Amino acid sequence: MTKRFLLVLTLFMFISCSRSVVVMVPPRIDLTAQPTIGLISFSVENAKGELDEMATQRFLQAITQHQGGVQIIELGKIDEVLNEVGISTLDRNAMQAIGERFNVTSFFYGKISVSDVKPQVSIGALIKSMSVRASFNMSMTSRLYSTESGATMWTDSVYRKGSLANVGLMEGRIPHFSMQDKDEAFMVIIEQMIYDLTRDFRPTAQRVRKQRY
Repeated sequence: MTKRFLLVLTLFMFISCSRSVVVMVPPRIDLTAQPTIGLISFSVENAKGELDEMATQRFLQAITQHQGGVQIIELGKIDEVLNEVGISTLDRNAMQAIGERFNVTSFFYGKISVSDVKPQVSIGALIKSMSVRASFNMSMTSRLYSTESGATMWTDSVYRKGSLANVGLMEGRIPHFSMQDKDEAFMVIIEQMIYDLTRDFRPTAQRVRKQRY
């Protein structure tokens, strides 16, 4: 009986002398030490419209929101940037040339791929409108390159399966995503993917047990 009492008393004292607290853990990747960072617009495969612009702007907002003071310069689309430095492919020489031309120490460049587009529409509905319900898969990948060495400093990717009530389809089942549509469901997909893609750049809350005596 005495041993049981002592065990209960010990557990009670341990619980009473400890408490759980929430602490903020800094981002895994700190960009504030870099003078200036470039941002090349996302490239898109198997889709048309302004998907690249939507994703690029959401990515920029997500980074600057949690990395206060970081300076990011939007460089434009990859073809425009490469044409500016006179190099046709994004290799080490191109990365170094981008750093010299735009005065950036590093730059982000991401890609979006849309696949397995499956329209769900009757022939009659297709005649009336080119906007149909469709399911699709979408992946996002982004990298942070050093303009000095050409090395990849960070990379991550996310994947989602989506389904929208109104998707414009072009010849060959190529979806068309437009900012004019303002499809709330589609914007939610983009927001979630960008949120997951930029997780390494924002602080996180973690619960830890703190001893109190």
